[in-house]
Amino acid sequence: MGYLDNTSITVDAVLTKKGRELLKSGGNLNITSFTCSDTGVDYSLWNPLHPDGTDKYGEAIENLPQLEASVHAEYNLRNRLISLHQNTVAIPALILGGLDSAGGTTKTYEDGTLGFDITTELVGYSGESQGKYVVLQDPSLFKIDGAEERPGTLSGTSAMFLTEQDIPHAKEYHYKTDRFKLRPRQQDVKGRSTNLFVVDIATAAYASFTAINNVTKNTKNSLATQIQGSTN
Repeated sequence: MGYLDNTSITVDAVLTKKGRELLKSGGNLNITSFTCSDTGVDYSLWNPLHPDGTDKYGEAIENLPQLEASVHAEYNLRNRLISLHQNTVAIPALILGGLDSAGGTTKTYEDGTLGFDITTELVGYSGESQGKYVVLQDPSLFKIDGAEERPGTLSGTSAMFLTEQDIPHAKEYHYKTDRFKLRPRQQDVKGRSTNLFVVDIATAAYASFTAINNVTKNTKNSLATQIQGSTN
């Protein structure tokens, strides 16, 4: 939903299919909370040189047409509005560790690899943590330990346009620690890859990386056996 304009408190709401079903059956929506977002706002339009004075500095921003209801939730709420300390000079950021290189964007798994910890650090935010979620686009290549799978929760910001990109098997996992373990699944060919998106729930700060799977041999620990011949 969205405000129609800044001259009234009228709210334009577009109900989901589930919402319409509830109203049809005589139920109530019972909306108890909401999240604000400035996705689509172009702050470069802020004009401190406007000839009509300070009241008009943000006139172009306030007149942007995007601030309205949208039936495509997956395209909205990428940038949620949050409360930060007045001395904050930068928005929160999510830093990934355990990749191939510091500040890198890939993680490569070779034969013999059982799994690596991917660490996540939120910087620039001191509020209460609500945990994070990670979206694995292709679960046939990797599995995730240390996080809870949330079936059927891919919607809104976490959808990452997955259904639009024809990635129907993507899975979402939630975790409250600072890391999760990404384990490779044995493949027939080397070099297959998939993308992972990590998002902080409270701030919507996000980061992504590509995991490359070169594991074509069974990497499970096993006891080696040796056949010995006998002599008379």
